[in-house]
Amino acid sequence: MYLDAVVEKVGEALSRFEVPSRAEIVFSAHSIPMSIVAKGDPYQRQIEETVRLLMGRGRWPNRHRLCYQSKVGASKWLQPSLHRTLRDLAGEKVREVCIVPVAFVSDHVETLGEIDHEGRDEALRLGIKHFEMSSGLNDSPKFIFALGQLVLEALGETVHSCISVHGTAGQIAATALVAAD
Repeated sequence: MYLDAVVEKVGEALSRFEVPSRAEIVFSAHSIPMSIVAKGDPYQRQIEETVRLLMGRGRWPNRHRLCYQSKVGASKWLQPSLHRTLRDLAGEKVREVCIVPVAFVSDHVETLGEIDHEGRDEALRLGIKHFEMSSGLNDSPKFIFALGQLVLEALGETVHSCISVHGTAGQIAATALVAAD
């Protein structure tokens, strides 16, 4: 369900391109220090596997790559950076880019500020003509359902059914879970 929720958001972002298959998809994950990776932390492998699974599930024909963002301090962190990736794309004459903040589950300062404002401005200065960012999962019913399933599984219960919650303004982007007794 998590992968399906991300695929849905990427599809929405790609649909904003005149020719969706022409945009290069750039997955951007939060970076971590290489010293942590060297100690055996699985994060980098998990991110790479998530990107592989998303590309397979989404079945997009687009070229894609992975980069990292939000480096802090002088130590070496996972590379390439989002900034380096944007410069590389511009140098390769890529003019349409769809950024996917993978491993971020909600929109916040690192997605809205670092990618959607700073990254967008940098991309336009570098000659990238069309820049889109997929939104975070935020209140995605699929994502909320996936979280609910994980909680119920941790409690040793089974998901019995899923019912939509409705408010006065129509369907609220939430899902109620009912556990079997």
